[in-house]
Amino acid sequence: MFLVLSVDHAEIALTIPLTSSQYNAAEAPQAPMCHKGVAAANDVRASRVSKDQNVDWSDDGAPFRSQTLHLHDLLWFPFLALVMMQSIRGLGNKNIGTSIFWIVYESYIVFDHIPFLFTNTVYKSPKFNFTYLSTIFFWGFEAIASIVSTQSVVNAPNILFYNVVPHCFFVACNNFSGLAASKSFSSEKKKTWWVYIQVTIDNIIHSASLWYHLEYLLRQVLGTDTSTWATWAGLIVAMLVLTYWVHKDEMSIQHFLAPFFPATKKMPCQYNPLRRCG
Repeated sequence: MFLVLSVDHAEIALTIPLTSSQYNAAEAPQAPMCHKGVAAANDVRASRVSKDQNVDWSDDGAPFRSQTLHLHDLLWFPFLALVMMQSIRGLGNKNIGTSIFWIVYESYIVFDHIPFLFTNTVYKSPKFNFTYLSTIFFWGFEAIASIVSTQSVVNAPNILFYNVVPHCFFVACNNFSGLAASKSFSSEKKKTWWVYIQVTIDNIIHSASLWYHLEYLLRQVLGTDTSTWATWAGLIVAMLVLTYWVHKDEMSIQHFLAPFFPATKKMPCQYNPLRRCG
């Protein structure tokens, strides 16, 4: 009995220091391992931030995929060139129909573009365009609109010619490079401040072109004393009211402020989805 107890005690005596040394040995390397874990976590966060900053413009997850270029799509280019030349000729001949056509078109573009600044989705108007129209046709028409207003007797300033550049770029991206332009409508990660500035410039150019078309029609073609500014302001207000009526369920001031007040910056709580207003 005693022998057994002695053996047991011996075993216990031997076991305790071994367990203690094993514990100490295991405990010692934990500090660097802890640092490695923190570093790994930081690497994961950094990769996530990097992934967020490097915006993916591929068709994956796009509301509307980039349009595959077919041979017949190339026919839009001579068509647009023909419309441009005929428009310049018609305006030079004081054709009322040509003037009214471009006034209606420029008014429509204001209707179509303004909601972009206040939405976070492919809203009704561009949804129709992406679904039923070729983007070569739609953006190409915007490009030739600037050419018509600046290079015809309408005599808009040449600075409005700038609008040709971004719309040719959009066509190149969406139709030739496989980049899904529809993504620019659907996420604040794409709708950055510089996209907003470009859309704002686009609206200013179309509004200015509208004024010059009205001025030419009222003064040169019709020879009336009707105020160009009053007519222009009336059309702009009408387009703003109409586009709000059509898109009001998709428009919000929060979407307008999001690119300028990201969640990491301080912003009014009612515009910050990460904060709850008291």
